[in-house]
Amino acid sequence: MAASGVEMPSGGRLRAPEQCVLWREPELVGLQPAERFELVETIADSSHASRAVLRCRECGQLYLYDFREEVDWEKGDDPQSTTYVPLRGPEDIERLRGASSLELMACSPRLERDFPKGAKEASVRWVGK
Repeated sequence: MAASGVEMPSGGRLRAPEQCVLWREPELVGLQPAERFELVETIADSSHASRAVLRCRECGQLYLYDFREEVDWEKGDDPQSTTYVPLRGPEDIERLRGASSLELMACSPRLERDFPKGAKEASVRWVGK
């Protein structure tokens, strides 16, 4: 059980979305996300943080989408981080809905897209593949 009371899968291990094109080509996650995913449910939405359930338009794989942006008041070069956690269905959605962004880091595999301050482009990688 995580600190906030969110029950994570055993060892945080989730089923790998091997049928999804993103499993083989994770860099596609950054190209036209509205074309790549269908919005299933908005969980939270603000200018610097949002969470939703998305469905891959190609294969139907569900993902918990978690976006975070840290405001850089000096130069406006806001670091951004996006996590995509593959979901099996409603039970995973309910279990992870209230997880903190830190708790989602215990989930594996997960797709991470990071755009740090000063970077020219985002890095994209599967963690736990």
